[in-house]
Amino acid sequence: MKKSWGNRLRYYFDYLFSLGPGVLIAALALFTVALSVITALILVVSRLSPGGEPPFDLIEGLWFTFLGNLGEGSVAGRESVWTFRFITLGLTLASIFIVSNLIGIISNAITQKIENLRRGKSSVIESDHIVVLGWSEQVFTIIPQLMNAQNGKKSGKIVLLGDQDKVEMEDQIRNRIGAEALRKVVCRSGSPIELSDLELTNLNEASGILILTPEGDNPDAEVVKTVLAITKNQKRKIHPYKIIATLKEKQNRELAKIVGEGEVEWIFSGQVIARLLAQSCNQPGLSVVYSELLDFTGDEIYFIEDPDLIGRTYREALSTFQKGLVIGLQKGMNVTLNPAMDSVIRPGDQIVVIASDEGGVKRGERSAIRDEWIVADKSPLRGSESVLILGWSERGNELLWELNHYFPAKSKVCIVTDKFDLRRELEEIEADLKNLRLSFERKSILDRNELEMLKLQKYDHVILLSNDDHTLSIQQIDSNTLFTLLHVRNIAEKTQAKLSIATEIIDSRNSRLAEVAKADDFIVSDRLISLMMAQIVADRRRNAVYEDLFNPQGSEIYLKPACQYVKTGVGVNFYTILESAARKGETAIGYRLSSLAEDAKRSFGVVINPDKREEVVFTENDKIIVLAEN
Repeated sequence: MKKSWGNRLRYYFDYLFSLGPGVLIAALALFTVALSVITALILVVSRLSPGGEPPFDLIEGLWFTFLGNLGEGSVAGRESVWTFRFITLGLTLASIFIVSNLIGIISNAITQKIENLRRGKSSVIESDHIVVLGWSEQVFTIIPQLMNAQNGKKSGKIVLLGDQDKVEMEDQIRNRIGAEALRKVVCRSGSPIELSDLELTNLNEASGILILTPEGDNPDAEVVKTVLAITKNQKRKIHPYKIIATLKEKQNRELAKIVGEGEVEWIFSGQVIARLLAQSCNQPGLSVVYSELLDFTGDEIYFIEDPDLIGRTYREALSTFQKGLVIGLQKGMNVTLNPAMDSVIRPGDQIVVIASDEGGVKRGERSAIRDEWIVADKSPLRGSESVLILGWSERGNELLWELNHYFPAKSKVCIVTDKFDLRRELEEIEADLKNLRLSFERKSILDRNELEMLKLQKYDHVILLSNDDHTLSIQQIDSNTLFTLLHVRNIAEKTQAKLSIATEIIDSRNSRLAEVAKADDFIVSDRLISLMMAQIVADRRRNAVYEDLFNPQGSEIYLKPACQYVKTGVGVNFYTILESAARKGETAIGYRLSSLAEDAKRSFGVVINPDKREEVVFTENDKIIVLAEN
C-alpha cells in the first residue's frame, strides 16, 4: 500500500476517533487554543482594529479571538462605535446560522465515521505486523503468545480480521485477555475470503499471516479458499508470504501441497492431535513437556550458527553450553533431532537449541561429569499392552495408525461408543495394522454402570476421544468428556486399576476443569495447535522440528525412569545426565520430579533446559526427559 500523506492523515484520524470522546474533547480544545493563537498573531502583526480603536496587543488579541471562537467575541470584550456594533451583531447572527448548519454536517459525518469504525471497515497502514485471519477460540490462545513474541519490538502490532462486529471482538479480547491487549491488537471486521476485506489488513507489509481454523462443517475448504485469496490476488507483493495454516482432514493433505507451495507452512491438526494422544497415553507428563516447549513464556527452539563448533561432533556440542540445550542439527534444508552422536558439524550447519531467548545460549564454567553415578542399564523391552478408547471421532482411524507405530506387537485396543457400529470398519482397518488387535463394544460412555462392566483394571491405558457430533455444541461435547473422565478416574481408584489416561478437550478453557480429576489426566487440545502456529510464525523453521518430533520414524520425546540413567539418592548435575543419555544414543532435555506431579504452579514437576551445574537428587519414581528413537 502506498503511504501518501493523505493516507497517513486518514489513518491517524481514524485512530484518533477510535480512542473515545475524552480524547476527541481534548483534541478539540487543543485545536481551539491553536486557532486562537494563530488568529491573535495575525491581528497583532496586521494591526487591525475596530472603528478607530488602538490596534490589538497580544493579550487583547488572544482574549478577543478566544471569545470569538466561543461565539461571543464579535459583540463583547471591547468598546466600539454603534456602526461597528451593528455590523458585528449581523456577522454574529450570520455565523450562528452558518455554524449551526456546519455543526449539523460535522455531527452527521462524525456519526457516519463512528459507524464505519464500529464496523471495522477502515484500512490499516501498519508494517512488519502479524495478521490473524478468522475468529475462533484459538484467538484467545494465539494473541497472548504473539504479544510475548512481539515484546520489545517498536511496532509489534497484531491485525485481526474476523467475521464478527469489531466492537464485539474488542470486548471479548478485553474480557478474556485484558485491556492491555487492545494496545497491540487492531481489529477489523470482514471475511478472510473476500479480497476487499483482506486489503484492509495490509498483507503485503505483514511479517506473517496466521489462518485460524473456522467453525463449521467444512473448515478445511474455508482455509484453502483463504490461502487462494491471498496468494492469487493481483495486488499481492512479489516476494513470498509467510503463511501458517491448519487442515483437519487427512484427505486434504495432498491438496495442501498444491495450494500455496513455498508460501504456506501447513499444520495437519488431526494428525498432530492423534500423535499426541498416542504418545502421551502411556507417558504421564508428556503434554506438559510440549506445552513448555511451545509456550513463549518458557523456553523455545532456536537455530544458531556457532563457528567454534565447526569440526566438532554433535556429542561434543551437547555439553558445550552452560545455558541452552542442543537437541539437533540443521544441514541445508534438513533438520534432524538427536542425530548420530558422531555427526560432524560442518561450515554452514546450524545447531538446534532450546533456550529462553535468542541470546540465551551461553558458555560458562562446566561442572565435572561424575562417571561413577552413570548407570549403563538399557531400557527393558516392552511387552504387549492394552488400550481402551472411549468415544469416537473422525480422528479415530488416525489414532489407530499412530498407536500401531508406538505400541509393541500383539497389543490390544478396544473401542467403546454408542454413537456408531464400528465392527465392519475396524475389521477392514485391522488387516493393515501389524501390532494391534482391535475389538469393539457398543456402550454408553456416560453410563456409570456400563463403564464398570468394561472392567478397567484389565487395561494399561485409557484414551478419552471427543465425539465429533455436529448436533452438539463444543461445550456439550467437552462436558460429556469431563463426565466420562470423572467416572473413569473414580472407578480406577475404587478398583485400584493402574491406568494412564489421555483426554482430548476441544475448548482449552475446560482443561482446568479436567485437571480437577487428577493432575495426571493430561489434556491434549487445540490449544497446542494454536501454540504451534504462534511459534512457527516467529520462525518457520520450527515447523520442521515439530514434524520430526511428531513423526514416529524419527526421534520423539520420552519420559524414562531416572534410575536407568543415573544412581538415585545422590546429587547429580545435568552434565552427567547428558553424558549418560548420549551413551545410549539419546539427547536429554530435562527431567520430571514425582514429588511435584500434583503442583500446577511448578509445571507438574517438569523441568526443561535446566541449569546444567545444579545438582538434583532423583528417586525411583522420577523421570528423565529424552529425545530417542524408541
